[in-house]
Amino acid sequence: MTTLALHSHTLAIDGLAARILRDREAHTATVFVHGGAPGLTPYSSGAHIWGAALGRFAEDSAVLALDLPGFGGSDALDAPYTIDAMADHIDAVVRATGMRRCHLVAHDTGGLAALLLACRQPGYIEAVSVVSSVAAAPTGDGVENTALAYPPQPLGSRTSQRWALERLSYSPHHVRGMLDDCVQAAQQAPHQVAAERMADPITRQAWNTSVARAKARLFEFCRGPGVPVPVQVVWGTHDPTGTIDQGLWLYRILAQHQPIAHFHLINRAGALPFREQPEVFHGIISAFSDAVR
Repeated sequence: MTTLALHSHTLAIDGLAARILRDREAHTATVFVHGGAPGLTPYSSGAHIWGAALGRFAEDSAVLALDLPGFGGSDALDAPYTIDAMADHIDAVVRATGMRRCHLVAHDTGGLAALLLACRQPGYIEAVSVVSSVAAAPTGDGVENTALAYPPQPLGSRTSQRWALERLSYSPHHVRGMLDDCVQAAQQAPHQVAAERMADPITRQAWNTSVARAKARLFEFCRGPGVPVPVQVVWGTHDPTGTIDQGLWLYRILAQHQPIAHFHLINRAGALPFREQPEVFHGIISAFSDAVR
């Protein structure tokens, strides 16, 4: 279960509940953003996905992890779920908490949203760490990745989520510690509402289109002025959803006009390196934070 060092709080964002986990109030913090799409991603993501890593980071400085709309304790949006909506939610949460400076650590589709938010130059982002974000990476020859194809039904069940988490991992040793949280998240009303809406073909197409357009905008920005804050890409050596080459190309694109850009591989890790190698992950993120602050 999620570390007890952090406490749950509920904010009101545009009249909707927005749940966060935080250890203390502070003007500077490391902000953790999960990824996924409710009803599409075969495991139920949320702030809980970071697990004990949050407590480890809280030993060093203030930490905040958020539930995106339709995940955990954050209400689903009335409008279609998009990458821009994710970025808007991150921005609203940071502003609502009164934060002045933050390092965004973002996983999967959350990485693409965090990079686009940084390109808006809101003034409070000091760095972005993108973790196993195939959504932000070039697709290369466009061959479809089938790592999570044909999951056991029904989606959200313990069997289905265990299958997905094991498929995403180099080793399944960590899955047991997160499975209860994922199953509980799938049973909560926000996730069920969002997943039901995502079942609509039009809503699903809007999501897929938003990912493609967001990536195109990011790459266009990188060819021009570039990402305006230091950025690093963190990748697992055995990530089944994307190759090391994809991670490297994402780094090269981001580094075109951003002189402070890092790339790190975490050995013996799949798409959830912060779960499989938490101490290595902590060292990489902490060192980057220290370097840019």
